[in-house]
Amino acid sequence: MQGLLRRLTLFLSAVLALAVTMLTVTPASAAPSRSTTNTNTVIFVHGIQGDPTKSGHDCRATWSAARNHFADKGWRGSLLTFGYYKANTNCSHEFPGNKDTPIRVVAQAFANYVYDNFSKPSKGSKKIDVVAHSMGGLVVRAALHYTKIHAAGFPDYLYIEDVATLATPHGGSTNDGLCRFVWQQCKDMRPSSAFLDSLPSTMPNSAMSGGTDWTTMSAFHDGYVSESSGIAGTAEHEIQYNDSRVGHVSFPKLATGTYNSRIKNNSTWTSWNRYAAPVEMARIAVYRPSTA
Repeated sequence: MQGLLRRLTLFLSAVLALAVTMLTVTPASAAPSRSTTNTNTVIFVHGIQGDPTKSGHDCRATWSAARNHFADKGWRGSLLTFGYYKANTNCSHEFPGNKDTPIRVVAQAFANYVYDNFSKPSKGSKKIDVVAHSMGGLVVRAALHYTKIHAAGFPDYLYIEDVATLATPHGGSTNDGLCRFVWQQCKDMRPSSAFLDSLPSTMPNSAMSGGTDWTTMSAFHDGYVSESSGIAGTAEHEIQYNDSRVGHVSFPKLATGTYNSRIKNNSTWTSWNRYAAPVEMARIAVYRPSTA
């Protein structure tokens, strides 16, 4: 009888410990709510370095036009850059990876960076926004997905309010100009790769109250990522450019002017018209839920 009582006591203690742990790691009421604001920190995430003669990016140069535009438009939050090549320069934060570092590993580094510096209670449970180019969008998508399913090595939760992706191969890329070498990151971006197949078609939410609002953009003149791949999956907002001035490399550099494009909010496309440049559309997207 005493042995039975001892086992029952141990079992109840284990259940209580698990309940306390779940209460500890679940954001619940502490989760910030969505709002229209220009005070969030924005983190800009670059794409793959596809030049075989280079091993990294200059984050300042890559995102100069975008960060200057956000500042000129009165953005009051910090404008930071996240890099994931050890050869990068001028990044706000850098994970020392290389082109053979799997995208999932980069996503884990990004997720933990966001949690450790913004999401966790000791940092004020702050919400952030993200603007990502090319492969950078897959880094963010994977970070949110694997965090949501509590994958090993990922944080308990993240508070990412808005994400805008520019020319991200959400459906993969078969263009050898973008990734013609046998780097692991290239393999991960191939259509139907194990990495891409592990991601749900609907863009993942963070633990934000109201979830994460996604805007995906593609271009018919991209040259590397097809107009369908750039908006593959289900996002709240999708934008397509059919203008020869909007190409893969130019996406994060075009901040002003108008371009032949169309917008889909939830399920309805607008007619083709002249809408704002990709960087301005990204600013609007992370400022408020609608990009119309």
